[in-house]
Amino acid sequence: DAHAKFAAAHGKQAKDLDGLKALHAHHATMAERLSYLEAALGDSADKHAEELRQLKAAHASHAETAAKHGRDLAAALQHHATVGERLDYVEKLLGDSADRHAAEVEALRAAHERHAQDMAGVLKTHAFHATLPERIAFLEKKLGDSADKHAKEIQALRDAHDQHSRSTEDTHATMEERINYVEKLLGDSADK
Repeated sequence: DAHAKFAAAHGKQAKDLDGLKALHAHHATMAERLSYLEAALGDSADKHAEELRQLKAAHASHAETAAKHGRDLAAALQHHATVGERLDYVEKLLGDSADRHAAEVEALRAAHERHAQDMAGVLKTHAFHATLPERIAFLEKKLGDSADKHAKEIQALRDAHDQHSRSTEDTHATMEERINYVEKLLGDSADK
């Protein structure tokens, strides 16, 4: 029986070996697999080397640009005032402006006060004066009364003049009579 066990185990191992061989037939050999890995890693190493070279070039360019910006910044900072100097300047500007504005506001307040007092005086004075329509009515009444009075006086004078003219017509000589009289007197006087 040992022999049968041995044969059965050997058969099983042969069968397992055949299965492994069949599996191995579908797989690449160790040499093929190693060549594949070396090619893959080689391609990857070449790619990585190229990318690393490009990154180093970009870094160098970036470092050069950063250095240039640093130099430009240093040059620009030499021409600028410090933050403290700038703050002092702004505070002085605002202080001067605030003082000037305060003075102007005070002047406006004083002018407004004077204007308010002047307006109060005008309003007080206006309260004692008649309105324009009242004043016009007063003047029209006075002129109307005066015109009526003058018209009556003028008519009375005309009437008196007419009456005097009529009464003196008989006693006064006409202009022609008077000239003749004067000429006669002068003529008599010239003859003498």
